[in-house]
Amino acid sequence: MILIQNGDIYTPSALGRGDVLIGGGRILHIAEHIDPASLPGKNDLIDAKGMAVTPGFIDGHQHFTGGGGEGGFHTRTPEMQLSMNFDNGVTTAVGLLGTDSLTRSVESLYAKTEAFNNEGMTAFMLTGAYWHPSPTVTGSIGRDLTYLRPVIGLKLALADTRGPLLTAEDLAAMAAEIRVAALVAGKPGIMTIHTGIKEERLQLLFMVIKKYGIRADTFIPTHVNRKDLLLQEQVFQLAEMGATADATCLTEMPTEQDNYLSAADFAVLADNRGLFDRITFSSDAGGSMPRWDKERKHIVGMGIDTPVSLCFELNRLVNTLHMNLEKALKPLTTTPARLYGLQGRKGVIAAGADGDVLILDPSAMRIVDVVAGGAIVKRDGCLLKKGYFEQG
Repeated sequence: MILIQNGDIYTPSALGRGDVLIGGGRILHIAEHIDPASLPGKNDLIDAKGMAVTPGFIDGHQHFTGGGGEGGFHTRTPEMQLSMNFDNGVTTAVGLLGTDSLTRSVESLYAKTEAFNNEGMTAFMLTGAYWHPSPTVTGSIGRDLTYLRPVIGLKLALADTRGPLLTAEDLAAMAAEIRVAALVAGKPGIMTIHTGIKEERLQLLFMVIKKYGIRADTFIPTHVNRKDLLLQEQVFQLAEMGATADATCLTEMPTEQDNYLSAADFAVLADNRGLFDRITFSSDAGGSMPRWDKERKHIVGMGIDTPVSLCFELNRLVNTLHMNLEKALKPLTTTPARLYGLQGRKGVIAAGADGDVLILDPSAMRIVDVVAGGAIVKRDGCLLKKGYFEQG
């Protein structure tokens, strides 16, 4: 068993100083004090004095098998490794495809998702990609959702110059198929919508909600933290109707010339509208970060997104924008847990929940220790658990 002692516990609600006992992969008990001598056998003790003890992060937008490729084959980013997540506090993640579903497949995404699960992280995936008809493993969106354990929804792009070209009827039919499959399989059945820059923005979602009666909570528009005021208004209107919006985290503050906002700043805008519980944060990890020429016609360099951005945005939300930590944790814990049908199991510190716990230095949101699935995978800032091909 693992006993975390003397930490300031956030469930994410603030409980104050106390101890957390983990065993058998789950959280067993939370108390003001748990005497180690009362526990059977030899146990791992973690002294969290002066630290925040929080749930493990849930990252709902990762490119497990890599992304990129828009600048030629050599610009395809590599597969993610387990250490990228554990080192940055991610204990649960959702994988998906990006622009490139030509050299990457949902079959390989499925394999990588299950590899992560075998390595000790909790992983799910979305079938589909940018395009319509959506690429699938079984031949249909509904069958993927019904018969493939880690599949919890669909990925699709809207308003993007790279496609697809969809009608409201097309989108409504996909949403209805997801809804039925989700009911049969007992899964959330969500649709993550990559939001492009075309002037219609998310107008198609309003059409299918109003004309075809599709539930707004089916949709998770992502990459929405932009300075585009019309897009912001659409996102907040959708949130008021029941949708949840996903803000993509940054690793540094954008310049005045950039057309996007930090996820933290976007969350504050949502909070001002009373919609903070309708916002999640994700990293876009494994995806490409292209650097364009001045005309934005040619890629001149390429970087790779990582989950380090999650702590950057959490730190900004708490230590720069002065939001209390228990509230600031929600876009990384309880809100995505609700979206992905993981309430009570993930995103919380509670008896019976999965043993996914972080010890954070609150002064800079630096991750000191990570417990994933009841195992210590990072200790005193040093990574203990790596992926199968990262060993040695």
